[in-house]
Amino acid sequence: MGNFNAAFRKILVCAAAVALVACASTGGPLGLSDQQGLALGDQEHPKIVAAFGGELNDPQLTAYVQRIHNRLLATSEAPSPELSAIELTVLDSPVVNAMALPGHVYVTRGLLALANSEAEVAGVIGHEIGHIYERHTAQRVSRGNLAGLGAAAVAILTGDQDTAQLAGQAAQLYLMKFSRSQEYEADLVGVRIMDRAKYDPIGQSEFLDTLGKWSSLESRIAGVERPPEFLNTHPNTPERVRRAAQEAQVLGAGSGEGRNRDAYLANIDGLLYGDDPVKQGFIRGRDFVHPGIGIAFTVPSGFELQNSSTAVLARSAQTGAQMQFTGANSAESPQAIIDGPLSQSLGVDLGQSRAINISGRPGAVGEARANTQSGAVDVTAYVVKWKGDTNYIFLWVAPASVSQQLRSPILASVRSLRAVSLQAANPPPAQRIDVVTVQRSDSAASLSSYMAFDAYKEERFRVMNAIEPTESVRAGERVKLVR
Repeated sequence: MGNFNAAFRKILVCAAAVALVACASTGGPLGLSDQQGLALGDQEHPKIVAAFGGELNDPQLTAYVQRIHNRLLATSEAPSPELSAIELTVLDSPVVNAMALPGHVYVTRGLLALANSEAEVAGVIGHEIGHIYERHTAQRVSRGNLAGLGAAAVAILTGDQDTAQLAGQAAQLYLMKFSRSQEYEADLVGVRIMDRAKYDPIGQSEFLDTLGKWSSLESRIAGVERPPEFLNTHPNTPERVRRAAQEAQVLGAGSGEGRNRDAYLANIDGLLYGDDPVKQGFIRGRDFVHPGIGIAFTVPSGFELQNSSTAVLARSAQTGAQMQFTGANSAESPQAIIDGPLSQSLGVDLGQSRAINISGRPGAVGEARANTQSGAVDVTAYVVKWKGDTNYIFLWVAPASVSQQLRSPILASVRSLRAVSLQAANPPPAQRIDVVTVQRSDSAASLSSYMAFDAYKEERFRVMNAIEPTESVRAGERVKLVR
């Protein structure tokens, strides 16, 4: 099914561009000045914040991370006065990621949940500052590679391990997709900035090591194999760990000073983990429920749901059929959306769509057949005009051999789209980071039993706390649980 999945990913690329309004390239000439780069960074900043869940509403934690950022800037040597002014934003996203634009550095709460010390976060921020100091971000913007948040959405939706992972897993989104040499340069600058700020530079390689292990674990859980290293557009994590650790050793790192692990864990204690059930929706069986925007729908039997920050996906392992659910703001009619921008973006002629009624609301459906290397697939798009300019899009892709038998269940799923109140939604409690002290009677197995995951509890516990498979927990140390 690899070729079919590749075809579906291509369709998702186009659909995401339709679903997101902030997806135009900034363009611009080569050789931007620092002032021009900062202006473009400020222009793109609101789009990044909007695409990644907004700013984190946690004044205490945000102020703490800001102090780390300020400490790094205070002792660093910017190549120009313009580049010395860099703002930090903590994003309310469960995706493990950090990004940089000219004048802006971003870290997500997902990254903060995975890190284990102040030095590790300093390593991440230092790396992003390195991209700015080396003018990597300005180079990318000047080449028009900041091509839109549709690309970021696709990275999340497709589960591409080089650019993002589903539902808050470790990720490197498109803004991190620098060249190999640029990644190594940013690592080097970051380690040196850490050293001058009196952070243990080994923290950078420690976080890269944890990130690599988390990514591999999540890939194994999801049944997705990582592509060969040479296909990556940025260095693979093991090689980056080796280089960062080597540079840190040159600087005399590894003493344990300047890590501030206890202070860090105290500050992330209680941090929201994963999706916010109200703000980002949740999955309950075959139902997706989003109390924040007041909708819910049910997928057909045999489909497994996955939620991300930009869309909801469903897939049937038995039939290979897949679905993407997104929102789109447009004053056009559902038929006009399908016949115009959706067909054009997909590169598939959905023909003359027809009007239908969905839960008492105007809607439309368009269908097309496309040929792939693994056979014919049927593409079906439903658009529902929900309220005002708000539209919801169901995009279904199925092998032609099973599409007929799925026609009725798919229509029933689309017709299940319904309004739901916060009270009726009955959202589950949010999961949070719980920092606990290891007791003499505790073991990795006993502690991991409290983790709020259905499977791989101990594996997740060990990676999140940087505890090796053969290593025992030590009484008196502090560890993170998710519950």
